[in-house]
Amino acid sequence: MAITIVDEKPHRDVVKQVVCRNCGCTLEYTPNDVREDRETDYTGSVDIYKRIDCAKCHCPITIGI
Repeated sequence: MAITIVDEKPHRDVVKQVVCRNCGCTLEYTPNDVREDRETDYTGSVDIYKRIDCAKCHCPITIGI
């Protein structure tokens, strides 16, 4: 059996919203838009943050998935 595409628009269950704290825009995103950023502190510990960029001001927005 082959996989067929019923609708290319993302289903509303996977579309999430977040407000940019820099410019106040409300953004919609899907899991494909999220990137993981790794940051290392002075002790060598690595923290992983899930982020998207604001479409208006390009400020990184940390999200919780």
